[in-house]
Amino acid sequence: MTNSQELTEQLKEMAQKIFVIIFCFTVPLSEALRFLVFVPVYTKSHSILGHALVDHLLASGHEVVHITSHPKRKPVPYLREINVLDISMKIISKYRTDDVLNIKNIVSKGSNPLFFITVVHEMHKQVFEDPEIIEFFSDPNQKFDGVIVEWLFSNFVAGIAPLFKCPLIWLATTQAHWQVLDLVDEIPNPAFSADIFSSNIPPFSSWQRLEELWAIVKRSIEFRYFITPVEKEIFDSSLRKLAKKRGLTMPSYEEAIYNGSLLLINSHPSISQPYRLPQNAKYVAGFHIDANVKPLPLDLQHLMDKAKYGVIYFSMGSHTPSVYMSDYMKNSLVIMFSKLRETVIWKFEGDMQNIPDNVHLVKWAPQQSILAHPNLKLFITHGGQLSTTEAIHFGVPVIGIPTLGDQYINMRTVTQKGFGVTVNLAENMVTDLYKAIKEVSANPTYKRKAKELSKIYHDRPLSPKSEILFWIEHVVKTKGALHLRSPALQVPLYKKLYVDLLVIEF
Repeated sequence: MTNSQELTEQLKEMAQKIFVIIFCFTVPLSEALRFLVFVPVYTKSHSILGHALVDHLLASGHEVVHITSHPKRKPVPYLREINVLDISMKIISKYRTDDVLNIKNIVSKGSNPLFFITVVHEMHKQVFEDPEIIEFFSDPNQKFDGVIVEWLFSNFVAGIAPLFKCPLIWLATTQAHWQVLDLVDEIPNPAFSADIFSSNIPPFSSWQRLEELWAIVKRSIEFRYFITPVEKEIFDSSLRKLAKKRGLTMPSYEEAIYNGSLLLINSHPSISQPYRLPQNAKYVAGFHIDANVKPLPLDLQHLMDKAKYGVIYFSMGSHTPSVYMSDYMKNSLVIMFSKLRETVIWKFEGDMQNIPDNVHLVKWAPQQSILAHPNLKLFITHGGQLSTTEAIHFGVPVIGIPTLGDQYINMRTVTQKGFGVTVNLAENMVTDLYKAIKEVSANPTYKRKAKELSKIYHDRPLSPKSEILFWIEHVVKTKGALHLRSPALQVPLYKKLYVDLLVIEF
């Protein structure tokens, strides 16, 4: 590092310290609240959302305790982090998660949604058995104004809120779907609402309506007979024991999970399918995106500025890194990219030999800064929720290669909305990918549609950051926002279907 760079870093650090001091004196102490943020899952994309939420709360003068697998590198005022990375690594090792998320294995074996649900469930279970977590949760001096919990296919984590006698706020990291909306309202009608693991987009055909209905029935059975009994056991053995140490009586499992005050959904109708939402569910997609785009590293800035025919950015995300592709897939992609006029920036986590002049491998990519550059032509992505959100935020057309989870429905939505196309993951996908690149590059409709949807995405009464802070603080001010809760939670299914009246009638 040069002397000038060292001086710049020192000045930045000094400016941050001065800001914190000024901030502490200007924010009224009476407005400061204390929150527990629970986002322990090891995957990087989920961690990004957790840290963004924490940073917004801290910037508003609140105090935060964050349970995470990716703690910050340096201490931050008013932030305590409980690092559960060791638990994450044990789960990864136990379930051989790296093997399952290996692109080569996904191509040959496909992906299994139930496996992912099982891994997350086990991760949450292990967290409640961690000595540091037990000690912290048992401490009667620990008090919070609100608990913010990521919902990721395990419900018993809702029991954290009654431990601290404060409102529960759910954070949904994907687009809306029946399983998460069921926590605050009722299951949406599958005749026009797709499952999160589906690839169907409404309006549905008769067969697709049947598929969506079966998705609800099948997973409801799986949860009722296989997952919920285990969750109740954990709830009773772990959370009730912790409550007893705090001198509290826990509500029932059902009362805890259906007591959410607010549901924050990391989505927006410009990106995903529009859902009918109850009053306490809010779209907040984009809250992780920096208001001021950070400058590119000098080498990438020069590369993108000088790219005569524009730049294509290629990243398969953090779940399924490109380095785990088969040799055949990697080599065929390199050969195909060499035939393009455009400069290709490929997020590749290893090294390769004999790379053509127009292809540049980067082990780490400042994705938002790349997407913001005016010389970027298109984004080849795995179709994750953060990537598709960032693409619309910056008005960039995409080519999606979904590999697992919600990526399939994300990319079907992108295709339907007209700002991208989907290519199926396969060993020999280069021919289809080459055609897609030529189509999106040559047809201005994709770029125009991306810009049009970007305007819709940005046209909101509040920024995602302001929206998230307003509703979180509103929940605390109104002691749980009971006035926003859906009455559907109080009505059992047989009454919704009028079965009781039919019985009386006949």
